[in-house]
Amino acid sequence: MEHPADEHQVLMLTHRVLAAEQGYASLPTVFRYNESFTRKEHPYISYFVDVLEPACEAFANRKYGMMFEALGSSVPPMRRPADKTAWARRMDELFVLRTNASVGEVLDHLRRARRPRLPDAIEDRERDLAEFDRDAGEEMPAALSEVDKLRAVPYSEIQTLRSYLEGFSPFETKHGVKGAEFENVLMIIGRGWNQYNFNEMLELASTQEIPANRLAAYERNRNLFYVACSRPRKRLALLLTQQLSQAAMGTLQR
Repeated sequence: MEHPADEHQVLMLTHRVLAAEQGYASLPTVFRYNESFTRKEHPYISYFVDVLEPACEAFANRKYGMMFEALGSSVPPMRRPADKTAWARRMDELFVLRTNASVGEVLDHLRRARRPRLPDAIEDRERDLAEFDRDAGEEMPAALSEVDKLRAVPYSEIQTLRSYLEGFSPFETKHGVKGAEFENVLMIIGRGWNQYNFNEMLELASTQEIPANRLAAYERNRNLFYVACSRPRKRLALLLTQQLSQAAMGTLQR
């Protein structure tokens, strides 16, 4: 199956901007590091994206063998018809929750139903969070704080994240596509982050010598600009949302 991203790619500077565009804007505010959700390094994200969602998708398509394969050892024994009926009922309930409930509500359902079973690492983290005394005046450990925030996120954002991670999206960060090529690329250039100022970079590119105190910033901006501009095979469009000086425009024209 051909991915939508095969023909067009929109590159954005940060995952926060990309997440807002994609529909999972809460996740960058939950985790300390982007890799927790962009590389599925967090156990909750890896379970949802690689296990639970594929299993639910297979269940909806009546591909039960694929569902059990995705779930692996989290499937309880089914020895009689009543076990199959109970399993189907719980999966139907889960299917509805995934659409309109929070991550926490989905987790609570899975802990009660145990169909499918949560991994031990998630069960342990959920137990630690439940036992944490919020009134004791102690700061919640960072690992528990992330889970606490994640539980409030709409579960639909997990589904949107999965679509992005599996390539069904025309959006990507400029950092995330280094080395890749696409037919058409739209690069949106703005002035929303103090680490990047492309107007200044383009101005400095037209000078004979870069001032020493601006060299590191210039190289950071130039390298990222090069990564984005060298991704397309055929067409590149630059959408500039910040005003450029005449010197910067002259660099682009040259």
